[in-house]
Amino acid sequence: MASISTRVKKDGSKSFIVRWRDPGTRKNQGLTVATQAEAETLKRLLDANGQSFAIAQQAILSNQTRVPTVAEVVQEHIDLLIRPSSGTTRTYQMMLDLHIRNVIGHIPVDKLDYRHLNHWAKSMMAKGKSPKTIHNVHGLISAAMNTAEMLHYIPRNPCRGVQLPSIDKAEDEAMSSRTPSTT
Repeated sequence: MASISTRVKKDGSKSFIVRWRDPGTRKNQGLTVATQAEAETLKRLLDANGQSFAIAQQAILSNQTRVPTVAEVVQEHIDLLIRPSSGTTRTYQMMLDLHIRNVIGHIPVDKLDYRHLNHWAKSMMAKGKSPKTIHNVHGLISAAMNTAEMLHYIPRNPCRGVQLPSIDKAEDEAMSSRTPSTT
């Protein structure tokens, strides 16, 4: 069974080492990768294919030609954050799991468009989510789409121009309901 170990470099950054025993030579092997997501993917592929690096490598190469889903891109964005606090990582992971994965997470990132995001915002409102929550989750999606743009998964961030519920209006209504009438 493959394993993952983390190496902390002098500059504080991390690299991840995947170790396994080659089934043909019975020798221990290791490969250093840049992200935890890459390490976990390689480990899963090695474990699923009898520790054969050749089969795992072929699966990785064929998978690279496939466009990732929205959920995969948001997860990759979270994994690529530089020095996030554990609270930030937990919050983003919870946003992904609660508000993105089951609504638009399955969509290939290059197919995500205004209609999908509009549907997502309306579904959040229908579930009674606050405008602030909708803005926060949209911010995570938008940041992940900026990452997708930089990684050349998509040519343009589809979150640009999506209208969201007004936060000010909700705050104004809350304030007016607390203030006694002067008439």
